[in-house]
Amino acid sequence: MKYRLMDLLACPECGRFPLELTVLQSEPAAGNGACGCAVYCAANSEPVLREGSPVPCSACYATEITEALLRCAGCGQEYPVIEGIPRFNPDVRSDYPEFFQKHAVQFRSTQTADLNSFHALHTETKRSFGYQWLRYRVTDAVENRKIFHRRTATQTGALGGQLFFEGGCGMGRYLKVIGQEPGAEVVGLDLSLAVNRARAENLDNPRVHVIQGNLLQLPLRRDTFDHVYSIGVLHHTPSTEQAFHSIAKLVKPGGRISVWIYDLWGPTTQRGFKRVHARIRGWISDTLRRITTRLPHSLLHYLCYVAVPLGWLQLRVRETRGLLRFLLSPLLFLPVSIHPEWRVRLCDTFDWYSPKFQWKHTIEEVSGWFEHAGMVDLSTDGFPVSVRGRRPADQRQSLREAKATVSTASY
Repeated sequence: MKYRLMDLLACPECGRFPLELTVLQSEPAAGNGACGCAVYCAANSEPVLREGSPVPCSACYATEITEALLRCAGCGQEYPVIEGIPRFNPDVRSDYPEFFQKHAVQFRSTQTADLNSFHALHTETKRSFGYQWLRYRVTDAVENRKIFHRRTATQTGALGGQLFFEGGCGMGRYLKVIGQEPGAEVVGLDLSLAVNRARAENLDNPRVHVIQGNLLQLPLRRDTFDHVYSIGVLHHTPSTEQAFHSIAKLVKPGGRISVWIYDLWGPTTQRGFKRVHARIRGWISDTLRRITTRLPHSLLHYLCYVAVPLGWLQLRVRETRGLLRFLLSPLLFLPVSIHPEWRVRLCDTFDWYSPKFQWKHTIEEVSGWFEHAGMVDLSTDGFPVSVRGRRPADQRQSLREAKATVSTASY
């Protein structure tokens, strides 16, 4: 964690900014860069009001804080920085008991977030994606770059000077895409321990920041980021809509937001055999998931090896035409990955059958969320369901153009 991140963090319980920082262990950071802090510079140990251009402060990127205590002066909540990552999950003590034994004197607060509620809603998802991204070491830089730019409608070489947020960063593949853009900066958040890999993958880049936390209770300042995006994650939360509105609050006036979410089986644009086929495929998938989501992850991992030859066969069937494809179409009923690389087919199939939550939506539905959040200039081109929008620079315009206001109390 760099000092720079203190300019962006806020208490997930009460929203207070800034948090108080007590450094327990630090070391020189890899890389360097000019400071981007505009409101609070933790390197100066106190809030500093900055007007106009950001004031350079090399210390904000020059130090890697590996162990620390973050405390909210408002509600008294305390959050640790462990292995260079701020951890905001309430079950962090069970993940890192040695850390809390080592620093028991510093952590004074007895207040904790609702641990029972967290376990009920998030623990299974956290374990699933933690297993996935720490087990499967598959990644392709070229493919990652192509997916990122397609889902966010951005272009290589045009990200400089922007601050990004990724909701559900996993092992950090899209963080790396942004980190390779000169002058771009990104904060990635994930629920699972996959953040450990995300940090390791981007450790040499001072402008890539990683946080462990919950998308429904974000530990970040509102109205701060130039571009907020989430690629294939929001539908794995307890509520896709609530997760969207949560990350939408981070977009600053004039900023953009891009999301990609699973689409419904058999979309309304399909007719006849294709629609029936999609519905049967969806029924099979949902039925199997009632079993696979309850299996031990190690067992499911080995069962997913079935996808390796089956995915290859499905890919060949999809390339056929006419009567032959019709006769072989039953082979397409079982949803498995058809990625050309067999290791990716294995990982993607596990990704499909393991998570507890897997909601599906329509373009019209998701576009409605954007409108309710006051977003304008919506676009839906690309792979469904991909929706992008912009928050008006004038907040009054945002209120006028919003069709409805979503109550904060619903989150």
